[in-house]
Amino acid sequence: MNILITAGGTSEKIDNVRSITNHSTGRLGKEIGEHFLANGHHLTYVTTPQAVRPKAEENLTLIEIETTKDLEAALLEQFKQQSFDGIIHSMAVSDYTTETTMSEEIFIEKLAATLAKQPALSDVTKLTDALYLSLDEIGKTSQQEKKIPSGTDRLLLFLKKNPKIIAMLKEQQPQAILVGFKLLVGVSTEELIHVGQSILAKNNCDFVLANDLEEIHGDQHKGILIDAQGQTVTAQTKNEIAQLIVKKVEEKWRN
Repeated sequence: MNILITAGGTSEKIDNVRSITNHSTGRLGKEIGEHFLANGHHLTYVTTPQAVRPKAEENLTLIEIETTKDLEAALLEQFKQQSFDGIIHSMAVSDYTTETTMSEEIFIEKLAATLAKQPALSDVTKLTDALYLSLDEIGKTSQQEKKIPSGTDRLLLFLKKNPKIIAMLKEQQPQAILVGFKLLVGVSTEELIHVGQSILAKNNCDFVLANDLEEIHGDQHKGILIDAQGQTVTAQTKNEIAQLIVKKVEEKWRN
């Protein structure tokens, strides 16, 4: 099989020395990748600089990215070059990316200047609309500084929503067996399964691995694998999860 795995956590730049990221280590993706490689499959592994990854070998192609935009571009390039039998999208992708950053002084100046162009704003609805338009205009301010000065008491960071990478995977590779991942925090098993099923249906996944951050401690990693028929299988460690995913993907591919 020709397998694609995304693993690790994306990072969104604030300036040239700061960024927003998440705590993903890529350990689960590495474990899954190693099991596919051990079974003789070819693996394209897309990951981030700080994440762990499988050791170099003949059947492994490693691609390193940083931002969600990088990830999207790398995947689209791969999809032009080859077809995948299975896609394991375990990467923790940032929901938002930075749009611009500024001190509170500059923000207030820009907001005041933008609102001053408007007629009398005593009407709440008109004021609300004007504020939305002002924020949209300010958010498009080009980030000039390579390193943002630290002299301001408050720093305003504008974030804009990233595209959902998982949403494009089946569109680009309809033949691939797609495994999505969903991480929640402190929810019941019923809620975990319900949300996992929603992700599966929305993104046309074949499987979704639903897990709760509060049940991940080192190698102990409880995960519930949900299939398109609503059936679930629970694993208790990263190794068990990896074996389960590889087994289910191989079985579906053979059938």
